[in-house]
Amino acid sequence: MDDDVREELRLLRARAYGPHADIADDATAVARLRELEDLERQDRLPPAPRVPLTSAAAAAGSRAALVAPDDDEDGDDYEDGDDGDRDRPALVGSKRRLWIWAASLAVVAALASAATAASLTVVPVTAAAGAPQVDTLVPAPDAAVPPVFGQRTGAERAYENYYGVAAFTGRAPTDATDNRNPCLYLLDADEVGADDTRGFRGNFVYGGCGAGVFPATVQFVVADGMPDAFVQRFPIGTSMQFVFDGENVGVFSDRG
Repeated sequence: MDDDVREELRLLRARAYGPHADIADDATAVARLRELEDLERQDRLPPAPRVPLTSAAAAAGSRAALVAPDDDEDGDDYEDGDDGDRDRPALVGSKRRLWIWAASLAVVAALASAATAASLTVVPVTAAAGAPQVDTLVPAPDAAVPPVFGQRTGAERAYENYYGVAAFTGRAPTDATDNRNPCLYLLDADEVGADDTRGFRGNFVYGGCGAGVFPATVQFVVADGMPDAFVQRFPIGTSMQFVFDGENVGVFSDRG
């Protein structure tokens, strides 16, 4: 074989066995490939005597026939070659087989991704901001709970005046059932019950209710309208958090 013929054979093999194989649709190119491959074997190897197939080899040939390209499916007629043809890799049967192969790879990749995602743990989210506790409010037995909280259940508590802020706790319904959850309210101490009505006045009112193991919590940023004494202790812009533990109220501040 001369160099031109070897280059032709290389290009035909790329079309037959490469990742972008397309030779199955070109019967002329298939026939030429077989011709050149036979010629190459004749150049490299001495003639070998024909050896009858053993029963094992015949069985292997039968299994190979099961996976060989289907003539009706691919539209190409292939003639049986000599014994040397059995050593040649099978040509890609059709474009449809390529699509099936690509789809199977996509399914495997998807399953692998799903398995990887399932093995990941939940990404933790830090619930606490790390602000220090600066005070604790304890119940004030002599303080009255304002009428705004409605019918008494016996769980209401009033807390000591905290820089002009009055804190109250109680249990209130938070859904359509009869379940009651602990709630915490912060009001202007100078305005609570000032007119002996069920309402209240003032520049602010903060409230929050708990749920199960989660405590009742009130949090806000100090703004205009808070009592002067409170602003002197916690300047405007300070982040505040009040947490009811079932008995006392913890005070947290990002400015200490």
